[in-house]
Amino acid sequence: CQPSSNFHCRCLDTLKIYGLLVGAMLPYWFSAMTMKSVGSAALKMVEEVRRQFNTIPGLMEGTAKPDYATCVKISTDASIKEMIAPGALVMLTPLIVGILFGVETLSGVLAGSLVSGVQVNISHIDDVF
Repeated sequence: CQPSSNFHCRCLDTLKIYGLLVGAMLPYWFSAMTMKSVGSAALKMVEEVRRQFNTIPGLMEGTAKPDYATCVKISTDASIKEMIAPGALVMLTPLIVGILFGVETLSGVLAGSLVSGVQVNISHIDDVF
């Protein structure tokens, strides 16, 4: 196997720089969309819990049981519905960039998202421990 002599990597290529910027933005955009989805799902859950406290007699005193099935349905529906947009962002961005702008820009997107994603991941470690 002989190494290819046709390989050129110009890091200051305009399309690569655009790709790097878009790629660096992707993990933050994905995180923001995910957090917004969690917030809207939590708001729906709070509304349902308030409704149950107002309509089910004895729930506040602990003599009645809440309707768990409705809360589970709300969280399940919200988790499926709200994650469509972030999932589409992650799956479709490389495809669209690769088709519209080519391999040079796509390489920038992948490199930018990798570097930025590692930084986002490291900054979220504090949330776990």
